[in-house]
Amino acid sequence: MKAVVTQAERDHFQRLFRQLDTDGDGTIAQVDLDQLVQGMVMRAGAAPGSQHWRRVTDLGNRLWDELRDHTDADKDGTISAREFVTAYRRPEFLERTVIPFELAVLELADTDGDGRLSVGEWMRWQEAKGTPAAEALSEFGETDTDGDGYLSRDECAQHIRTQYTS
Repeated sequence: MKAVVTQAERDHFQRLFRQLDTDGDGTIAQVDLDQLVQGMVMRAGAAPGSQHWRRVTDLGNRLWDELRDHTDADKDGTISAREFVTAYRRPEFLERTVIPFELAVLELADTDGDGRLSVGEWMRWQEAKGTPAAEALSEFGETDTDGDGYLSRDECAQHIRTQYTS
C-alpha cells in the first residue's frame, strides 16, 4: 500500500528539493550537492581540509552516493523530485545518511565547541542559510524540548526525524 503524502510533507520536500537543486534545473546532480556543501562549510568558516570541512564533505558525498545508488530509478545520473521524495521517505536513508549529514552541518554552527547550540549560534547559522529570523526562532523553540536554551545533539536528531517523518 502506498503511503499518502500530506500537504505539510509535500511543502517540506519541495522546499528541501529546491535548496538542493542549486542550479534550479529541476533535478539534483552531484554538482548541486557539492555546491551546497561547499557553500555551507564556507559560510561556517571551516577551512578547506579541516576536520569539519572533511566530515561535512564526506557525509555530503555519502548523501549523493545513497541518492544515486538507491534512488536514481532511470539511471540518468540525476535525481528527480519524485525520486527524491522516495529516498527521503525510506527510514534507513534517514537514519544512516540524512541525520549524520544534518548533524555534521549543525556542528559547524557550534562555534564555542561545547557540543550544543545556543540560541545565538543557531540564529547566526539560520541567518547564514537565509532562514527568516521568526521562523528560525520558532524552530529553535520547537527543537529545544527540555527548555534549557540549548540544542543538544539528541534534540537536533529528533527534530530532523520529525521534519522528515511527520
